[in-house]
Amino acid sequence: MAAPPAEFTPPRFNPYGYVPSKPASIAFIALFGITTIAHLGQTLFSRRRVWWTLVFTAGGLMEIIGWIGRLQSSSDPYSSNAFVMQIVTLVIAPAWLSAGCYQVTGSLIYRIGREGSPLSARAYTIIFVLCDVVSIMLQSAGGAAAGNDARAGRSPDKGRLLLLAGVAFQLVAMVIYLGLSLRFFKLRWMEFSPLRRRLIYGTIFGSLCIIVRGILRTTELAEGWRGYIFIHETFTIFLDGLPILLCMIGFNVVHPAYTLDADDSKLSSQEKGNEPV
Repeated sequence: MAAPPAEFTPPRFNPYGYVPSKPASIAFIALFGITTIAHLGQTLFSRRRVWWTLVFTAGGLMEIIGWIGRLQSSSDPYSSNAFVMQIVTLVIAPAWLSAGCYQVTGSLIYRIGREGSPLSARAYTIIFVLCDVVSIMLQSAGGAAAGNDARAGRSPDKGRLLLLAGVAFQLVAMVIYLGLSLRFFKLRWMEFSPLRRRLIYGTIFGSLCIIVRGILRTTELAEGWRGYIFIHETFTIFLDGLPILLCMIGFNVVHPAYTLDADDSKLSSQEKGNEPV
């Protein structure tokens, strides 16, 4: 068999199956940058600082890093480093936002008491944040495995099942959380002030945005790296990036530093000290 010509180079592997959109990446970097800076300012400069709201800043920063990775990939879709950078951060980022949702419900239970809720304020924090930790660990391991395959020029399928397990676990936890929270909100609705009702509406909206994104990612990973969803960027833009952006903006509008009103606490003595910081 004749040897290939000297100038011949084997084709490089594109892990996306397409070239990521540069305009979409720039737009998301800018929009996530604005909402993230706003979240940081709302946490640091509000009259009552609610430090756990920094989770929204952390989630926003990871989204920015992820879309920077996609921006780099728009110029070089073969870069395994940029691919790993975006897939790890964009898959994990919503876990920070879901943690914020969990904290809202826990804080409300702390303030008006746990009647109508099967879990105490502390239990909400411990159980659901632990679910987030497990999810992040699975997704990180899956992202690392996928990155190793991408760097080796192989289809990054090895880590897919770990990523799928992490995303699916996070989705199930979020659905259970929302179901329990809706029951509590409904039973105690008349006891919430107008500001707290505004916060509840925002939390429900944010939770639904995270669930929509979770359904997309679960379906995408179940199909595989060359499934219809994965190789069509429209799904990533409108059912991943956009819902998470709307979740971030929603919590800007109903930021707990302005709507939680912690001075009106009716928690029983057994629960004191259980609220997340």
